[in-house]
Order: sequence, then C-alpha cells, then structure tokens
Amino acid sequence: MTTVLITGANGFIARNLAPVLKAADMRVIGTARRGQAAPGFGAVYSAGLGDSLGPLLAAEQVDAVVHAALDTGPDAYRVNVDGTTRWLDETRTAGARTQILLSTLSAAPDALSDYGRAKYALEGRFIAAGGIVFRMAVVIGDGGMFARMRRTIQRSPVVPMLDGGRQPVYVLGIDFLCAVLRDAVAAGGAGLTGRAWNLQQPRQYTLRELTAAIAHGCGYRRPLLTVPLRPVLALLLAVEKLPLPRLPITSTHVKGLTQGEGAAPPSDFAHFGYPPESLDALVAQAVHAKKATD
Repeated sequence: MTTVLITGANGFIARNLAPVLKAADMRVIGTARRGQAAPGFGAVYSAGLGDSLGPLLAAEQVDAVVHAALDTGPDAYRVNVDGTTRWLDETRTAGARTQILLSTLSAAPDALSDYGRAKYALEGRFIAAGGIVFRMAVVIGDGGMFARMRRTIQRSPVVPMLDGGRQPVYVLGIDFLCAVLRDAVAAGGAGLTGRAWNLQQPRQYTLRELTAAIAHGCGYRRPLLTVPLRPVLALLLAVEKLPLPRLPITSTHVKGLTQGEGAAPPSDFAHFGYPPESLDALVAQAVHAKKATD
C-alpha cells in the first residue's frame, strides 16, 4: 500500500485531499503543529516547518509527499523556504520518491508577497530534485481564499472593489485539484516530474466577476462599490509610516492586485483530462460543501 505524507494536515487542501487518497486505497499520514487527528488520515504527527521529520520517518515508510504546509508568521519567507527544503531532503533521503510542491501562479522572484517569493525559490529546488510543482490559481472550495472572500462579503453591507475589480483572476475547483494530486501519486509522478504545471481553468475572470459569483451563489445581495486604487494606496503608505498597529490590508496587498495584470499564464488544465466547469458551478459546489459540514 502506498503511504502518502501530506504536510500541513489541518489546512484546507489537506482536509479535502486526505479522504480522496484514502478512497484510492492509500495510507495517508500528515503533519500538524498540534498533531490533531483529521478525517482521512491514518495518523497525524506533531511537526511544524522548522522541525525535523526524523521521528515520523523512523515510524513510517513514506512513498510520496505532498508539501502543503505554510507558515504565515513574521519570518515566513525563511521558515517556508528552509523548512520545506529540509523536509524535501529528509523525505528523499528516507526513500520518498514522489515529491509534490503546491505552489501558486503568483510565484515570481519579484513577487511583492513573501508567499510568492518563497514559492518561487522552492520551485527551483523541487524541479532540480526531480519533483513536481503544481502552481495553483484561486482554489474554489470550502476553505482557503474562497472562504475568506465569502466571509468578507457576508459581513459587509457594501463590498469595495479597488479599481473596479478589473484585476484578472484564475480559478480551479478543489475536486479537480484533489483528482490531479491523486492521479500523480498513483502514477509515481510519471510524466510530471522536473517541471512546474499551471493548474487553472482555461477561462480568465476578473475579481469583480468572482466576487459577484460568490455573493450570488451564497444568496447575498451586496452592491459592489468601485474604489479608486491610487488614493487608497497613498493612504496606506502614509499610515504605515506611523507607529500604529498593523492593518489587515497593507500597501503590499494593494500593489499585488496590479502585479498580476498583463499576459495570461499558459494553462495546463487540458493535460490532465478533466472537463472545465463554469465559475457558477464551482461556487455552487463549494457552497454545498460548506452547508454539509455546518
């Protein structure tokens, strides 16, 4: 039986992936800082990025690793790069031949976020090691960025749209992502290793279209208010110079909205043999999944 290690077992993707792998007759184990049990996992070991996987690897023979752990602390770049690299090296040395890094379409050496720059640095290391890199768009499902957007819309009588929400957005469904990961592990990574794959549906949307689809799918009637980007950016830059608590939205976040504008990244969606779905269908599935777990 194939044993698959998913790091960051309490995360949105890991919670959805583990039952899919278990249904495919794989043994699924995970890591989490508190080592809490989760559905679909045979065992969850206490470990966070920065820790060694020595105790886990002494107890388990791991065949494949899906690297989904993410640190969001003040030293996030270093912790994510060094911690994930350590786990890549430790599990490879222990015999785990299939190594999958979950990355992002925003990965770039000049990304404005620590997240995007860390993923870019890790992509090079995984590709050099013969691993697989899956660059993800916005994952539509019962968690992650989609869930954060849904909560924001739910709580706001009016939803502000910086620059009219014209920024390009790319999406994929959580079911598609889990199916691709399952297939990659089952095939031992055959035909996928040594490169990065862009996992986004072929059609491009705008942030405004995505926000409107979430509001409609969840049954929220919220006006979308266009807000000029430059004055907001100028205000944030001024406030950030003052000795005040950190704001939930920073100038880096606002700059990041414009960084993705330009040529659309090529999509590898068709390579995996699954049919594309409409944004409305993906949102409806996510809403149904959320209701099922409430």
